[in-house]
Amino acid sequence: MGKVFSVQDRQAVFEYILSIAAECGRIVSLVQIGSGANGYHDEHSDLDFVIALDSGESMAEVMDYMHRKISAKYELAFFTQNESKHLQNYFLSNLLEIDIGYGGYEHAAALKPAFKVLFDHSGTVEEKMVQSREWMDDRIYGDKQKKDMEQARNVVWFFLMHAAVAIHRGNCFRAIGEMEAARALYIDLLGDRFRLEGSRNREIDNLPESERAAVRSTYAAGESPSELWTALLNLTALVYKEMKGINVPVTQEMLHDYYAGFR
Repeated sequence: MGKVFSVQDRQAVFEYILSIAAECGRIVSLVQIGSGANGYHDEHSDLDFVIALDSGESMAEVMDYMHRKISAKYELAFFTQNESKHLQNYFLSNLLEIDIGYGGYEHAAALKPAFKVLFDHSGTVEEKMVQSREWMDDRIYGDKQKKDMEQARNVVWFFLMHAAVAIHRGNCFRAIGEMEAARALYIDLLGDRFRLEGSRNREIDNLPESERAAVRSTYAAGESPSELWTALLNLTALVYKEMKGINVPVTQEMLHDYYAGFR
């Protein structure tokens, strides 16, 4: 294998995963998810799969089987397994990432819109995944939105206050760090509203241009106090706009009064 994987390398690994999954009697179905399910983003896209098992009792056996097969075939730079989430993460020596999730075929559901059933011995997995799309988005993003809103309600003003103090004291990088923490909460709320993955800004490039322009306005162009204050004021207005109607312990008006003491 080369130092960095090629499209041909990725396809070869894809075919190997498909072959070893098909050989295991405990595996009912193999589903490709992510960008690869409807055409990869580009030559740098990784491989994401979900394996549907005959039952939850075979989870450990099948996870061990896949790990043995993949590690015997390829040199691994890194491997981790989250048993509680039934997830394996592989990095091959050529830096190709492979993520494999596991679950019983009776509970097959599509957590993302893009998926492709590669084989299905039960004849039911694709139908279950298609039907799940009717309610999955509201369940996933609805619950997440409640949690993210509660998190923002409880701490975002704390980060904004600390950013103001840091600007006043001339601690530029401290101010930037506090605003980054607040911005991450704001982006999570945006992602929830637009049904996009906000963690590490994964899908935020898909926001409407007006929303992306709003996010850009929360970054300081430089390190001067005036530029930092502009970014902080913009961020404050935007995050409170997302929390409109929520009873926040420290209101936007209270924050502006607090800022006034430092400007």
